Amino acid sequence: MSIEIKGLDEVLQRLAETATPEQIERALGKACALVERSAKQKAPKDTGELRRSISSKVENGVGEVFTPLEYAPYVEFGTGLFAEEGGRSDVPWRYQDDSGEWHTTSGQKPQPFMRPALDENREAIKQIFREVITEDD
Repeated sequence: MSIEIKGLDEVLQRLAETATPEQIERALGKACALVERSAKQKAPKDTGELRRSISSKVENGVGEVFTPLEYAPYVEFGTGLFAEEGGRSDVPWRYQDDSGEWHTTSGQKPQPFMRPALDENREAIKQIFREVITEDD
């Protein structure tokens, strides 16, 4: 699951003109850690597996906050009748769980955790970049 940031190319161009690669990496690391913490706080708890799976990394000038769990997008965006931007129309449907039990559902409501973690921290992320870029090396 990934989130696209509009206007990123322009921001990256300005950063490349004013900051060193080391400064950019440091700012990305701090920004990703901030969003990771926030996403973990916002993720539904249930078993705690989703929260524990959220990580961040910075490689080659790209910062990423992610979860490898296959079901994470279904939690973020919802399913069935409740899915954002349309979902299954063949509702309700039945499925069998790992223990062989059958369940009927019309879907689950979205429980966003990644997008709000980014959106609510945009100003703090900008401040992180300002501070790191204006630091004396």
